[in-house]
Amino acid sequence: MYYDLKESGKRIRELRETKGYTQEGLADKIGLTQKTVAAIENGRRGTTIDTLVALAEVFNTSLDYIVVGKEGNRVLNNMFEGLDKSKQDMAIRILKGILDNI
Repeated sequence: MYYDLKESGKRIRELRETKGYTQEGLADKIGLTQKTVAAIENGRRGTTIDTLVALAEVFNTSLDYIVVGKEGNRVLNNMFEGLDKSKQDMAIRILKGILDNI
């Protein structure tokens, strides 16, 4: 497993399109230019950890998914998206209870 710029760029593009952002809109959200976003998505350019963290936050996904394609908690992150902190905490307690009793 390694950081494949082209594959990572494809995942970033897919995430951006799923959220309905243009390259310019995403660039504005994370403090880059549209050209830089295009270069990252096309695998011509790597990026900093700070940018990767910003992307993970914008897309509500993990660094593992963006960098190496590892799904991890992506499903849970999507389920929790839009819930306030108290509802997220309650859902975690319920899931822990279920798992403890399986």
